Amino acid sequence: MPHISGPSDGPVAVTGASGYIGAQVVKNLIDAGYTVRGCVRDATRKDKVGYLEAMNEQGPGSVEIFSRDLFQATEGAYDDVFAGCSAVFHVAADIGSDPRYGEVYPQRTFDGCMNATTGVLDSCARAGSVQRVVYTSSCAAVMGLGPGGRSGEGHEYDDEDWAGEGPYETIEERWTVTSARTGAVHNLWTLERQAYAMGKVEAEQYAYRWGAETGIDVVSCNPCHVLGPLMGEAHNTVWQKRIGAMLRGESGHEDRENILWNIVDNRDIAESQRLMATSEVAANGSRYMLVATDESGELTVQELIDTLREMYPHIDIAGDYVPPPTPDHPRAKCHKAIRELGLRTHSVRDTLAATVDSLIDNAGVVPKLR
Repeated sequence: MPHISGPSDGPVAVTGASGYIGAQVVKNLIDAGYTVRGCVRDATRKDKVGYLEAMNEQGPGSVEIFSRDLFQATEGAYDDVFAGCSAVFHVAADIGSDPRYGEVYPQRTFDGCMNATTGVLDSCARAGSVQRVVYTSSCAAVMGLGPGGRSGEGHEYDDEDWAGEGPYETIEERWTVTSARTGAVHNLWTLERQAYAMGKVEAEQYAYRWGAETGIDVVSCNPCHVLGPLMGEAHNTVWQKRIGAMLRGESGHEDRENILWNIVDNRDIAESQRLMATSEVAANGSRYMLVATDESGELTVQELIDTLREMYPHIDIAGDYVPPPTPDHPRAKCHKAIRELGLRTHSVRDTLAATVDSLIDNAGVVPKLR
């Protein structure tokens, strides 16, 4: 089906609307005048929907919030919400950031990507009005989450790359990695990160096949290390939590894991998704890596610490932590999104400033002052 033309085509729906990316997608759509149906796990939780409700005071668009369980997607949980919608932005994924919703283990992580996506797509088909689906995949579906990556250091990834590609004879071999740091062997059934990567690959590829069969375009984005403003404490997860640890004078790395940061702003992800829905260039199967604009957004751990120390000289960033040499991985740029969608990105310093300031103002992080 063709792209949507804008708010006049009717309401749009966003799954995972209260999340770190999803909330920015909702805000971007409201700012552009859309009527949004936001799906969250629990609409009674003010800590996760209060900032969404406040958007109605700003306009010009609006949001209505619905409680929907991602793990009931295959049971038609989204049918009524999607009815009459011109586009669906499927942002939701269960990454285990909220322990109150149960233990997270590899199979649940995989199901939260794959099974939930098939259910969401089925609801889109039954709606009879959806013209385009914008799916939030992950850089994990492009480069994997194994230490060092399958393509090795220095390889610059693009939208043609898929995690798990190679001459593997078994699924176990395809999704098994050995940690360069510890020598430990991990696979789909023992490591949630591997289950997440496999789930994103399988869900994204299934979505394109579904789009070809139904005639409803599915367009995806693959963000990497997502930073940018937090709207509440619930957004303090994963990469944001690591920046928060640095602000408290800690290393900011779980088990002293050392990575090359490839930074994208959550506001740029939101903007790109709206542009993907209306793009005449994008079509079923189009995927856009949402990663660093240029080399300035690809930072070693030491470069990240040094940049934050320069920006916030009064804060004891990362204490006396001296990181080991950072692997030259993952390298990727968002040239395609800039070229085809006309995306204008924030500078990495703007992104870091918005992250730090909102961690302190909205997420309760107390920095360690010098």
